[in-house]
Amino acid sequence: MNEQALSPGAREVIEGVVDAVRAGDDVRIDRLLEQLVRIGSPDVLYELRRQLANGSESP
Repeated sequence: MNEQALSPGAREVIEGVVDAVRAGDDVRIDRLLEQLVRIGSPDVLYELRRQLANGSESP
């Protein structure tokens, strides 16, 4: 799965979730996850999982 294959909107939501997780902003996480569910693409969920896993390695 290539991040470039995702729509700009999907990439923006994924980046928002990663930022919200780092900040511990539960309300924002919930709102953004609802948007990802509406997108409904397994590729989007795969990319979110990949970025969250990579994000856990950075400070």
